[in-house]
Amino acid sequence: MPELHITIEIWRKGNWFLAAAPELDFVSQGRTLEEANKNLLEVIKIQFDEMREMGTLDDYFRLLSRV
Repeated sequence: MPELHITIEIWRKGNWFLAAAPELDFVSQGRTLEEANKNLLEVIKIQFDEMREMGTLDDYFRLLSRV
């Protein structure tokens, strides 16, 4: 898997912190800034693992390179 450099944006909405990786179009949340960041990284790992198992991870990276 290629090395990724992504932006993680975190903001507060009510009692929650939202974390987004705009380049990947992934979002997560947590009750603290740290939890939101941790949850987002977990979402990214799970999604990449599932795409790898399905054989679609390379297609996903090619799609990202066109955006």
